[in-house]
Amino acid sequence: MSTTQQPGRRTSEPDDAIDLGRSPRRWLLPGIGAVVVLALAVFLVVRLTGGGDDKTVAGSHFGSDFQIAYQASSASEKAFLDYLNKEIAPDYGVTIEGIGIEDGNQLDQATADGKYIANIYQHKHWLKQVTDATGMKLTALGEVFQWSYSVYSTKHASLDDLPQGATIALLNDPANTAQALWILERAGKLTFKDGVDPWAATEQDIADNIGGYKFTYMEYGAGPRTLDSVDAVIDYNMSFVDAGTPTKYRIYEPDAPKEFAGQLVVGTAYLDDPQVEKLKKVFFDKRVQPYLAENDDPSLSGQLAPVSAE
Repeated sequence: MSTTQQPGRRTSEPDDAIDLGRSPRRWLLPGIGAVVVLALAVFLVVRLTGGGDDKTVAGSHFGSDFQIAYQASSASEKAFLDYLNKEIAPDYGVTIEGIGIEDGNQLDQATADGKYIANIYQHKHWLKQVTDATGMKLTALGEVFQWSYSVYSTKHASLDDLPQGATIALLNDPANTAQALWILERAGKLTFKDGVDPWAATEQDIADNIGGYKFTYMEYGAGPRTLDSVDAVIDYNMSFVDAGTPTKYRIYEPDAPKEFAGQLVVGTAYLDDPQVEKLKKVFFDKRVQPYLAENDDPSLSGQLAPVSAE
C-alpha cells in the first residue's frame, strides 16, 4: 500500500543563545562556566549508563513501548497492531501502540529519524520508490502480511462479465498500477510484452489488451467513490470495507502475491538496536501468520492475509 505525498520541507529554529560576552556582569562568567561543565558531566554519565530517562532502555534508542506507524485510514492495519499488543507483545515484555499517519512521507521520515521504532504500510516496490526519490534511510526487516487486492464493480457480476472496452479505474502510483495490471494478466485478460517485470508493468507494457479495456487513474482511497462511475475498480479490499461497500460488489479476488507483501520497516540507523531485535520477535512470532489466516475479526479478515509462499 502507499500514498503519493510530496516530502515536506524541514526547517530549523534559531538558537536562543545569550551573548554573555557583552554582559556588563562579566564576574558571573566563571561561575556560569562551572555550572555548565558540571551539567555536561552529569548528562554524559546519564547517557552512558542508560539512566535518567524512563522512556528508553539501556543501550537502546527506544523504550519498551513500541510505537508503530501505519496508514491512518487503514482500520485493518490498526486491528493487526491491536492483536499484536494484546496477544503477542506481552510475552516479550513490550507494548505495541499504533500511530496513524496519513502522509506517507511524514510517516517514513519519522521512522528514519527514530521517532517511531517502525512502520508497516508499504511493500518493497513502494519502499524503493520512496528511498530513491527522497534519500530516506529505511530498511525492511521482512514481510508481515499481504493486503487483499481485488476487482470491484456495481455494474457487472464477475470479471468475465466485463464488456469489451470496459473502463477500469486503477490507483495512480506506479507500484499499485503494476499490481492491478498483474491481476488482469494473471486472470488471462491481457498479456505483457516479452521481458516485462509484471511488478513494474505500465499500460505501455501491455502486448495484447484482450478485453480492449480503457484505464483511468485515481488517487489512493478513491476506489469506493469511483465505483459507480466506471465499469470496475481495482483497489485494496480495506478501502471498500472501511467505506462500507457490500462484499457482493467484490467480483474477483485473487490470492495476493508475495511481491506486494506489507513489510516491517525501520530506520536504517537503528538496525542493530537491541529493541529492534525484540520488535522482530514480536512481528515474526510463529502465532502471527496462522492468526491472519484464521481470524474472524471484521476489521481484519478478508483485508490482511498471511504472507504467501510466492
